[in-house]
Amino acid sequence: MSADAWFQWGRRRIAYSVARDERRRLKIVVSPSGSVQVIAPHDAADDEVQERVRRKGGWIAAQIDDFEQYRPRTPPRQYISGETHLLRGVQYRLRVRQNDASRIFLSGDRIILETPHVGSNVHKAALLDHFYKLEAHAEFPRRLREVAPLFASEGIEPPKLMIRPMTKRWGSYTSKGNLVLNQDLIRAPVQCIDYVIVHELAHAFEPHHGSRWRQLMDKTMPDWRDRKKKLETSLV
Repeated sequence: MSADAWFQWGRRRIAYSVARDERRRLKIVVSPSGSVQVIAPHDAADDEVQERVRRKGGWIAAQIDDFEQYRPRTPPRQYISGETHLLRGVQYRLRVRQNDASRIFLSGDRIILETPHVGSNVHKAALLDHFYKLEAHAEFPRRLREVAPLFASEGIEPPKLMIRPMTKRWGSYTSKGNLVLNQDLIRAPVQCIDYVIVHELAHAFEPHHGSRWRQLMDKTMPDWRDRKKKLETSLV
């Protein structure tokens, strides 16, 4: 079977990816983004996997609809004065001003963006992206220093932190022991940033989201499920 497949459920075409693993039972995971991943045993036949996914079509569709219900609707950004942008979970109003030099900074509850190119959305978007990058590089190391001691009893060394744009994930823990965080996470509340860091550090001991991973999460951050839900519903 291809790594990417689909099935028809009523009028809907639901796509999903298939991965193989050392497991006895098929597992279906619906992510908050609406993507569907099927993790199947190595010895499961392709047609058997496909049939079992189809039989779970109603549940899959309901999960997608549930996430869609809580997903914020973000209008296309215009980068004009009065538009709101998130930073650490707080909404700031953008104020765009004409100036000979380009700069962007916080002033009270405002993000001030000054540029000679007030009519260029591309230029203003690039300035805002650079602003978020600087904020992420200042905040994420602080959050890692706060969170890392939670794993002191597990014997993990503070990992090397890497910050970069990511399209589908908030973070990852690499095979080389590096913690990678999505730059866009700086828009989320601080408690959600901490959740992502703990989530990924737990993968240093358990690569999957099985019982061992959940037990470690419960031990280090008992309210992680609430933080996860807040992360999934708070960003706009």
